[in-house]
Amino acid sequence: MVEKSLGQHFLINEDPINASIEASKKMGLNQESHVLEIGPGPGTLTRSLLKTGARVTSIEISADACDFLREEIKSDKFSLVQSDALKSPWPEETTHIIANIPYGISSPILRRIQDLHQSSALMGVCLLVQREFGNRMTMKIPSKDRGPLGISLWFDFDCQKVQDVPRSYFRPQPDVESSIITMMPVNRGPITPSERSLGIALSSWCFARRRRKIRTSLRYRPRSVMRLIKASTAEWDRILINLETNDNDLGRIIQMRPEDLSPPQWIELAKGISSTK
Repeated sequence: MVEKSLGQHFLINEDPINASIEASKKMGLNQESHVLEIGPGPGTLTRSLLKTGARVTSIEISADACDFLREEIKSDKFSLVQSDALKSPWPEETTHIIANIPYGISSPILRRIQDLHQSSALMGVCLLVQREFGNRMTMKIPSKDRGPLGISLWFDFDCQKVQDVPRSYFRPQPDVESSIITMMPVNRGPITPSERSLGIALSSWCFARRRRKIRTSLRYRPRSVMRLIKASTAEWDRILINLETNDNDLGRIIQMRPEDLSPPQWIELAKGISSTK
């Protein structure tokens, strides 16, 4: 049943499962919900989800796990998809995503969650993830845990830690600690799609050069950013001069290092670059 090659570690203690269910109920999980579960394994979480009365669609890549689930779980509210969750279509009517996701695909799973939320708004997400990864999702300790991951998620969700989960709660035991993280959808106010994309691109570029000040990183002519605002090399150089000679908040922001900027400051920088263009 356990496939180490897939990065699967299955819960053998129900405390984290109960905590995930209770946290999800606070985000509206009820008998009218449609839950997407990724990597159900032996179905421990699946059974608890079905007890809430919600519809559950589980995507599982392991053929052995799917055979087991088909034998063990008999419910007209349960649908099983044998597929790769990174490639399989996700139900557009999904209201919640609740899962113990394989740690090796955490980042691409989150990108898919954000894409789904953009096209069909979710009510809530609850994930069991590697603890260090969860700290970056929640940006637990600024500036230590700030980075492109947390900033990107900030646009769509308020990410909070529910609890930490010890290694002994898994079979086999993973080499890392784990945490349960909730993602509650939020409205961050008047941010345009272009400002959002620009803010994410700016943070990704600058965090790749974490030790440098924003001003120094932008001097390297970030092609991804320049493409978004359709700026030529000459136009970008002019934008940078305007930023460096700015004596207001933008001028102070570019003197900072990326981990010192809060998410709203990345938006302020994005808006400033767009208006200067």
